[in-house]
Amino acid sequence: MKKTALLILLSFILSCSSNENPDIYSGEISALQTEEDLKAYWQKLHDLDQITYLKETKGHLQGDSISISNMIRTALMFEIHGPEVYTPDNVVPILNFAHNYYGKSNIAFWPIIQACKKTGGVIESFGGKFPAYPLEALSLTFYDFSLFQQDERYDGLLAKLNNKTYDKVSTTLFELQGEQRRLSQLEVKDVIGKWHIERMKNIEEKGFFEIVKMSDNTLYIKRKHRLQRLVSVKTSDNTEHYKIEDEPFGWTYILNNGNLSLVDDQGSTLIDYNIYK
Repeated sequence: MKKTALLILLSFILSCSSNENPDIYSGEISALQTEEDLKAYWQKLHDLDQITYLKETKGHLQGDSISISNMIRTALMFEIHGPEVYTPDNVVPILNFAHNYYGKSNIAFWPIIQACKKTGGVIESFGGKFPAYPLEALSLTFYDFSLFQQDERYDGLLAKLNNKTYDKVSTTLFELQGEQRRLSQLEVKDVIGKWHIERMKNIEEKGFFEIVKMSDNTLYIKRKHRLQRLVSVKTSDNTEHYKIEDEPFGWTYILNNGNLSLVDDQGSTLIDYNIYK
């Protein structure tokens, strides 16, 4: 019975997420008046997150779209009802953040994480002492690189995020949802290179990622079906330096004669990837 109710709720949000208009969510969230109403709505968002994350949806694109829709609704809860809508035992915002795989959406959502941190509670210890879990989620989403046991990086990375200027969260997320759908319509035109996944130095994992030229004649990092646009920042001899568009940490990919490395903002090499054959 509970699963049936959740699937009905999932069908509803699917129909809503096809329309890029914040008003479709604002009305229902503005109508929440009592503490019981708010608590029940948070529970719905929690349940939607879980069935999306557990892949009870019909494909990756649909799951990604629902994930962003979840984030939009959470953002509107804060924007309409104020930061007091968040209670210290509420795990929904951090689950939204960790279960989203579209990097720009996580950047847009960061002010919500900041608001949760001000309230305290579960955000302080979920997945390890703050900011370990959200930084790990962000690093994996953008670079597929793990920050495990790299606590010395946390303060610098957190400062970059906290010093950034952000637009209105819900509006930005709606725009990014449309961008994500547009990217899904592109087709691979050329494969520039393919490398083994390596989230931690010298530890290869199953699978590969690619740099590809898509049908819009733009280069992207492609991990499974997800695309991140690459921006050229420097060219020298046979070496190209790229950054992922809107990436948060200032890290760079260096491509030289088929060899690819990920370098941090201080010029230190994080990973030298092995070519996938």
